[in-house]
Amino acid sequence: MTNVSSEQECTNQCRSSQHGDIITAAITKRGISDSDLCSFLAYTCCRCESVVDSDGRTALQVAASCGRLGIVRWLVKCRHAEIIPRDIESGYTPLHRSIFYGKINVAIELMKLGASITECDNDSLTVLEHAMKDGLKPDRSVIVGELYCWGSNTNNLLGPQQARLTPEMLDIFHKEHLGEQVQQICVDQFHTVIVTASGKAYSCGHGQGGRLGLGDEKSAVIPHNIMFQSNQKGEIISCIQAAISRYHSIFLCSDGNIYTCGLNTYKVLGQMPPPERCLVPKPIKKVSKEVAGVCAGPYHSVIWGPEALYTWGLNAGQLGHKEGGKGKDQQFILMPKVVNIVGEVTISQVVASTGATAVHTKKGDVYVLHEYLCRKIASKQLDVVQITIVGGKLDFNLLSHEISKEYSKELKVAILISTGNVLLWQESDPQLCRCMYSINRAVIARQIHLNLNELLLVTDYGEAFKGVMKPRKKKASPAEKPQKVIEKSAFHKFLEKDDCIMITLQKVSKIHRALCIQSDPKGKDYCVIQAYPYRNFEFPEMAPSEVKQNLELCLEEADETDDIHDIIFKIDSEKFPAHKYIIASCSPYLARLMEEKKQKEIVLDVGKPEIFWEFLHFVYTGDCELTKCCEVKNTKLRKLCIVKQKDEKIEEIAKLEEENGFKFNEISAYEFYKKNKENKENEEKEPKNLKNPVRMLHEMAKRLECSELQKTLNTLDMEGFIVKHKYNCNYHNKPLKFDLNAHQELYDVTVKCKDDKSLKAHKCILSARLEYFNNMFSTRWSGHKTSEVTLPFPKSTADALLEYLYTDTLSSLQNKEMEHLFRVLILADQLFVVRLKEQCELLLSNLITLKNAVNILAFAHSYNAQKLKYCCMKFIILNMAAFLESRMLDELEDDLLSDLSDFYFQEKEQVWCRVITPYSTAVSDEIVLSIASAFPVSLDEQVQSCSTTKTSQKEKKRRSHKSSTSEKRNSSFSDHPDSVIQFPDVPETAEVTLDIRSITCNIPNRLKSIVLATEIVENEGIESDYTVLGSSSELGASFNDFHDFPQLSSPPRPVGNIALHSKSPPQRTDSKHKLSKLSQKQRKRLSSESIAQSPPAQEHPKNPWKPIPDITDNITPKKSTINDIISDERKQKENLMKITSKLLLFTQMEDKAIEELHKFYNTENVAEEIISVERVNIGAVAAPVWVPKTK
Repeated sequence: MTNVSSEQECTNQCRSSQHGDIITAAITKRGISDSDLCSFLAYTCCRCESVVDSDGRTALQVAASCGRLGIVRWLVKCRHAEIIPRDIESGYTPLHRSIFYGKINVAIELMKLGASITECDNDSLTVLEHAMKDGLKPDRSVIVGELYCWGSNTNNLLGPQQARLTPEMLDIFHKEHLGEQVQQICVDQFHTVIVTASGKAYSCGHGQGGRLGLGDEKSAVIPHNIMFQSNQKGEIISCIQAAISRYHSIFLCSDGNIYTCGLNTYKVLGQMPPPERCLVPKPIKKVSKEVAGVCAGPYHSVIWGPEALYTWGLNAGQLGHKEGGKGKDQQFILMPKVVNIVGEVTISQVVASTGATAVHTKKGDVYVLHEYLCRKIASKQLDVVQITIVGGKLDFNLLSHEISKEYSKELKVAILISTGNVLLWQESDPQLCRCMYSINRAVIARQIHLNLNELLLVTDYGEAFKGVMKPRKKKASPAEKPQKVIEKSAFHKFLEKDDCIMITLQKVSKIHRALCIQSDPKGKDYCVIQAYPYRNFEFPEMAPSEVKQNLELCLEEADETDDIHDIIFKIDSEKFPAHKYIIASCSPYLARLMEEKKQKEIVLDVGKPEIFWEFLHFVYTGDCELTKCCEVKNTKLRKLCIVKQKDEKIEEIAKLEEENGFKFNEISAYEFYKKNKENKENEEKEPKNLKNPVRMLHEMAKRLECSELQKTLNTLDMEGFIVKHKYNCNYHNKPLKFDLNAHQELYDVTVKCKDDKSLKAHKCILSARLEYFNNMFSTRWSGHKTSEVTLPFPKSTADALLEYLYTDTLSSLQNKEMEHLFRVLILADQLFVVRLKEQCELLLSNLITLKNAVNILAFAHSYNAQKLKYCCMKFIILNMAAFLESRMLDELEDDLLSDLSDFYFQEKEQVWCRVITPYSTAVSDEIVLSIASAFPVSLDEQVQSCSTTKTSQKEKKRRSHKSSTSEKRNSSFSDHPDSVIQFPDVPETAEVTLDIRSITCNIPNRLKSIVLATEIVENEGIESDYTVLGSSSELGASFNDFHDFPQLSSPPRPVGNIALHSKSPPQRTDSKHKLSKLSQKQRKRLSSESIAQSPPAQEHPKNPWKPIPDITDNITPKKSTINDIISDERKQKENLMKITSKLLLFTQMEDKAIEELHKFYNTENVAEEIISVERVNIGAVAAPVWVPKTK
């Protein structure tokens, strides 16, 4: 082995990049364990956690990239490495690198240790966005999904949920209306309307004026279905599109009509005669042109089609009509009226706001109907995908001053083009300007929405952003420009920063598959339609059905000596053991025969034994050799269908000549034909012997009333030795199934369940389908007949098992709860029912959601459900960003996280090439191993001790005994119960080295004492020295297992045992020494005596290790207020009540536990540390007062 020097080359101020190169190169080695590498790192550099290599990477970054989980924990917990350092090349943190290289287990550990998921790299990408870019994009063809909401929810727009800062799924809607997929969402100030893919419309919110369309003006907290009145009976009307405003709602339905409801103050309903309000949607008069969409504003309504645009309501400049008179009748347009746009145009999209209406044509022109004018704000924009509008001013003369002031906002129009860019037109800046974003990466928008305060957008990756627009700096006039400025090209001019509008984006959390985003006009409540979680995977191929093979084996193994068969059929001299239930299920004739004779052996005269065996084979398996279209191989069946050859006919003629006493060539032809005719008549009188086995089996099926076999044989025929289908005849057999509730008189086994319920079943089916029951019912196994079976599961679970055994399906489990499927899968796993287990896995895989995927994965891992585990891991990696943000993977075990990380690397093609190969400049394995053997570092010990290394240095100077590693760890936790890990300053190298060596020296002695104490506890008979109250054996059971004992959770405190304070180790006098129990008065008396006999404290102690008295003893306490005194007395009375109400049994249990802990930790023989076991001090106790009983 290589000689290793014990001296290190650097100090705790080392910044050597050469050390960094050595460290990072060593971490890339794959054949060295994490503990050995940690030893090498600690030996190589005193600041191994902080030095960087030539590429600007730390040891933590490279360890995270290589998936070295143990090194990552050691560097962060023990060496206190900085958890968010950035590399020079890309600005990646260790968390970035772990995701980039597909090390999911390391990423989860870093997040547990405090790494932030909001840190951005040089490309302004967070960890979640890296995971998102390695995943899938929402399909642009998908327009339906789940509804997520957040906001103030002051008007119950978002259902019954409280105000939320982050998006949450609208569970109440998806639970109440299962299977409904949200296609459109409309949000306004007082109500919300949801349109689903099935054509149903739902509304919730304030119902004043009938805006909800539910038939009343009551508020609806939960979304309710809106019913549309039909003129024809039985016609179902579905909603295609909806639009809402503050006072009313408008719907485009499948029958071509427009339905409106709500308050009609401003004549926005379009119904004649104009009602004051409408509580249910009613149709308006049909227009002459085709209608493609609807829009709504607070004071007007819009319907449009490719050929025409119709508006009606308050004519305040937003309808596109000329200004009317000042009379009340002239202020409103009661019915839909066509708007004349300049020239002949084909409309492709229309949107409406409070004070304006925007129209986009197929020629690429965008018009705005505002202030009684039709303005063109854009032309030849052929790649427009969507337009949205907000604001606009109304005619002040037609509205009150307060209303007009409230709704008079600046008009803004946003246009989304096919490249994903957004163009914005504002009334204060009347030109189209491209929007630029505050984040330093490309943002390709898929859908946009404007409210009065923000621009909302959805990207092609499914992200959602809220953007605040900053005012654009206007350029100076050409006359004011300097003459030296060189004019730029149009392309550069368009992208110039001053010509664009800067939008500060804020990403919406928990949104990863967004399709559409909407908000109310003021931006207080938001809704997002998210595509369903990605499920681009198929369930692996299931094991084939074994019911046919199981029953065939049951028939072939049936024997007269077993205890499973219960009937024997005898034909000629052959016997056929069988099972009554299976026979009765297919043959009503034999069922009646077995019930009448009630004998175990029945003689049948139904045909040949060979044919009856084929019949039995069909009954048990659903087919036989005579039902297969192929050549018959069975020799017994071939003998039944022999075709006589020419030589055989000559021999038969010779035999007839001997029987008749003459030769055929000696008689005349007349006599020959006469005798031949007589022979034929005699043959016809005798029973006809069939020579076709198929027909013989068909005749037997008729006699035994087996209808399924008859239907099968009706389509078959036999020519020679070949069975084939008849012309144009084909029949498929039904799957082999049995009915558990049929032939209840033949029940011969009882299945007892955990909930004291029982099920009846048939022994033949159970033993045929499961080897577990076959061995149980076999005489060779049990030695006696078994008629009862006990399963430690409820009746519903056992019922599912029986259903599978009888039918080979799980139809009753399709709509069952997940917990029930879990129990069935556990039962199938215990009984080795592979196909049943896989069917449960298939059903569970269809129930995987974002909320339960982690729990199902842990369950599948525990019960070795590999196919379900594959589906869960596939689901998780497809939606990795959502799982990382929700921190749902933190609860998984390390081995399961490692499996998930490996699976992620295998399935993600983008990550395959991201591998750090071992460096050729790395030190050899022999050097690393030699250093590790000379200077070992235990990861567990380091993590336990280093969290308190620096904070415990000062305590060591004042303590009179050595403290163990567990004491240090637990003392830090007891001092800081809310913190998991304490991060002190970087310790000095010499102190850390001494601390590690002292730990390695003390631990073997500690282990020896624990082992010795365990042997004492196991070999010693524990005597109970307290009064037994009832059956307390369960509560007073002693713990004999080392793992059942908790770690010491507090530092030792001095107790009244003098032996514990002795400097020399106490000598053991008796191994079965029993601690004497003292009463409370005796303990007080002893404590007072010890105080009286104690010598006075010396002013100048010669012993430097003697405890120094607390300096706070001489400090005058602060004066207590009356409130403090009252609270102290109240606390003392509460403590007195706790003591007086405490049962004697619990006190005895505590005494016994204290005694057992003393024995377990072998406190009498441990010299390196002091261990004390005491009850928790509850504080001062009030003096008990005797209160006489009053009459």
